[in-house]
Amino acid sequence: MTMIVKWLGHSCFHILGENGRSILMDPFNEDEVGYPMPKMDVDIVTISHDHLDHNNVDAAGEGPDVIFGPGEYTSYDMILRGIESYHDEKKGKIRGENTIFCFELDGVRVCHLGDLGHVLSKAQIAEIGPVDLLFIPVGGRFTIDATNAEKVMKQLQPKVTVPMHYRTKALAFELGPVDDFLKGKVGVTAQEKLQMTGKDLSGECRVVLLSCPAAEGQVNR
Repeated sequence: MTMIVKWLGHSCFHILGENGRSILMDPFNEDEVGYPMPKMDVDIVTISHDHLDHNNVDAAGEGPDVIFGPGEYTSYDMILRGIESYHDEKKGKIRGENTIFCFELDGVRVCHLGDLGHVLSKAQIAEIGPVDLLFIPVGGRFTIDATNAEKVMKQLQPKVTVPMHYRTKALAFELGPVDDFLKGKVGVTAQEKLQMTGKDLSGECRVVLLSCPAAEGQVNR
């Protein structure tokens, strides 16, 4: 059995560990985003910031551990670290603060950047540490765009990078397309889920594009 990662649209991911541990990251309010947010029961939900397209705790089921804000947290024998960052390039003066979440599951070091709005400082890079699996916003307008996403990816040098927070057919507001970030990257095709094993942590770094039928308007409301 391997760790399984699914993209539920926008910046929301569901991670299922080998031992059944389940984590939901940045679940969205479907009225805000424009397509359905699945309801599920998970152990842990992380919220990068208190905006409606990232903070739908109710989608996580009954009684999950809710992780919100900077700091170190222990949940289900896991240590999760929230790292202070900003939603814009002016230290939060425009859109507020953002929390980057890092944790290790099944030997995979995961980093979700939330709505990061700037390239990282040296202190933030050091605090994040080594990254195996990176979730990064690429659509611009409210976050870093494709150009700065490329810079952040080079700063962190993850083994696997998954883009998020970009324009889709069903999205209710305008963002840049993922194509801008994918330019020059060879062999990237959309896949339903990402299965992480030890072999994924060796070799060259790669970009994985995850698919979400709801985000492309392919499911009935």
